[in-house]
Amino acid sequence: MTRKLEICTANAELGSGDALAVLSYQYPNVQTREWGCLGNCHRCFRVPFLLVDEYDPVEAASVEELVAKVAVHLSGADADS
Repeated sequence: MTRKLEICTANAELGSGDALAVLSYQYPNVQTREWGCLGNCHRCFRVPFLLVDEYDPVEAASVEELVAKVAVHLSGADADS
């Protein structure tokens, strides 16, 4: 399965753009895509978030926390949760 990370451009200012850059470097085989809107407006204006594999929104209070949470998803460590 091809893993995907998606970002809402409006959320990039909150740090999701920085998180995406870090994760793209750490996981070069993961596809990334930037959208004008992901339909998560309630999340988008509050905290940095990324959409993992099209359906799983991951949010965090900081860029560092977002990178860590998404890395867990990408590594498969969350498969049992």
